[in-house]
Amino acid sequence: MSGPAEPNRHSDTTQVVRPRRVRVIVRSVCLVAVVVVLLTGRQTRWPVVVAAMSPFIATGSILATRTVSVMACLGLAVGFVALLRARWFCRWICPLGFGADGVSRMGRRYGRKPAKRLSLGRWIVLLTLAGACLGYPVLLWLDPLAIFSGAFGFAAWPAIVPLLILLAMSFMWPHIWCSRICPLGAFQDMLSSLARHIRRQTEEGPPPQRWSLPVARRTVLGIGAGAALASAARLAHRPASRPLRPPGAIDEPGLLGVCIRCGNCIRACPTRIIEASLSEHGMASLLTPILQFRENYCLVDCTKCMEVCPSGALVRLSAENKARSPIGLPKVDMNVCLLGADRECAECRRWCPHEAIRYVWSESEYTLIPQIDPQKCTGCGACEAVCPTKPNKAIVVVPLGDSTGG
Repeated sequence: MSGPAEPNRHSDTTQVVRPRRVRVIVRSVCLVAVVVVLLTGRQTRWPVVVAAMSPFIATGSILATRTVSVMACLGLAVGFVALLRARWFCRWICPLGFGADGVSRMGRRYGRKPAKRLSLGRWIVLLTLAGACLGYPVLLWLDPLAIFSGAFGFAAWPAIVPLLILLAMSFMWPHIWCSRICPLGAFQDMLSSLARHIRRQTEEGPPPQRWSLPVARRTVLGIGAGAALASAARLAHRPASRPLRPPGAIDEPGLLGVCIRCGNCIRACPTRIIEASLSEHGMASLLTPILQFRENYCLVDCTKCMEVCPSGALVRLSAENKARSPIGLPKVDMNVCLLGADRECAECRRWCPHEAIRYVWSESEYTLIPQIDPQKCTGCGACEAVCPTKPNKAIVVVPLGDSTGG
């Protein structure tokens, strides 16, 4: 008679390894899919889905803009699942988290040790959401999906710098981004903790002490600091320095906070007139979208930049409403204009799609000068794009109310 069957020594290991392999396969597929969408989706709306999946961005956008967009609903759906399954998005989908995990494993092979004390994720969440209540979500752009999207968004080479910094940090201090800094992961942890707290209250009744003093103190300090930073940012803003923004842009202080620098609007623009701001408008404006009409202009019926904005920095307008919301207003420098030099030119009037330019006689200039009808002009930039003067354009679109706009 044979003895009892010998237990399978590898069964426990197999049960652990298989889910891990499945997770690696799923995360690899998600990473490749996201990169392909970002690199090939220039003329589609698919890239907006990447950043829109973040419940952190969705919540900050809703609080700051006081509106719930279709894209925000996607992020809220992901957040709802996070209430039930802690950090499920991080474990299965997040492309930046997968890359950071891979670099962290490399760091551990070289003897690097994880950071033990630093923990900033919840502070970033509290600062940002408190600021969002005042219309300025201070650190919303630190969301990993925004950083990853911006790095592949053809915005400008500095857009890849945050991604490289995070990967370098993950090598030096393994897992520091995902476990200690990432606001999306921290926000999911907070949602999961909230769900557990509600279940505990429902099943066992309220505990004798709901919040410990350190937790309450951190929460109050984080909310207070976020509100203070948001207020200071709005007070420090100088209206005269406002750059020319894409159609649908919210007020300048709000845009600086709500814009997540994802590069979607830059990627979607068919005429390539949207580019990333670098140092010309200050650090607060870094990598936010600005307009340039050097070679092309904003098409009358185009609304693509507004359709792909996941955060609400660009409000979605129909083509009709866009025509009633001017981007800016052209100003003319007669010292540069060919008419001021007694030469013939009518390019700006010829190309204006709204017939907003006419020529009137000026006694002071003793020549015909272009006159802009602000009731017809939308600031599309066609006049500036076709102006033949070089190196400076004689007609330039400036933001409405710009102190240099005349």
